Amino acid sequence: MSDITVINDSQQSDLVTNGLAKNGELYLKAAGSTDAGAIVVYDSGSWRTFANEAASFQNQYSVAFDGTNDYVDTGSTFQSTYQSSHTISFWFKLDNTSSLQSLFGAWSGPTSQNAIYFDGSASIVHRYRVASNPKATTSSAFTADTNWHHYAVTLTQSGSNLDVKTYIDGVYKETSTTAITMSGFSQSNNSYIGLRNGSSGYLDGKMDEVAIIGSALSDGGVSKGQTAGGDIATLYNSGVPDDISSFSPVAHYRMGDNDSGTGTTITDQGSGGNDATLVNGPTFSTDVPS
Repeated sequence: MSDITVINDSQQSDLVTNGLAKNGELYLKAAGSTDAGAIVVYDSGSWRTFANEAASFQNQYSVAFDGTNDYVDTGSTFQSTYQSSHTISFWFKLDNTSSLQSLFGAWSGPTSQNAIYFDGSASIVHRYRVASNPKATTSSAFTADTNWHHYAVTLTQSGSNLDVKTYIDGVYKETSTTAITMSGFSQSNNSYIGLRNGSSGYLDGKMDEVAIIGSALSDGGVSKGQTAGGDIATLYNSGVPDDISSFSPVAHYRMGDNDSGTGTTITDQGSGGNDATLVNGPTFSTDVPS
């Protein structure tokens, strides 16, 4: 039997392009690549894939930000997604617990916002605003530390109102109801990771598994302060990131796991295909939620 070589997607393609793929040669697909953990065999011009049932979802990388000037640009405003019910989910770790820092979202001046940030004190804040309508601000109490945490927010259009629910580490934290029609949302800035309004609120910390899902996920009907059930429980997964492809995310930035933790591009694993770009030097890290 041939020795098994670990390869990622680009290496698999290069084997064919460069005429190095040999019939019967066995390869193991690397973590973060398509069919990760599977055995692939080259057979007369085509690849045969044999799923490894023992292989599980692997999370090996996050992205570290220095709090000075680096961030990730998703390359999209996600305006159409933000115009109807949706969910935002991510994992974060603060290295600085005493200054305002942006985590994720779009922020264009005072009248167009769908953003999440740490207030520098004791709250994770989500703010959504359409034009001159009242802004929906939902502040979730948070004991700031330097550990990994999961955050999720669901936005639901209910008649003429916007209902917002927030969750930290699987617990239903806060809710707000505001007279807002989401279809009027307009945004000129892209959604950024680790940056607010294009020039402020730089994150000093790490982010992982950032996702936008095109529906408001369920929480099992729990009350504030209770541990969520339903889809939110699946997202949190008892504090360990897991495969969320069943939610069909519009965008899913695995923060290095599909890019071998190298380069300046984060390949979007969502349906939108909006690859993100590392700007001004954020780095891949092997410090991940576990």
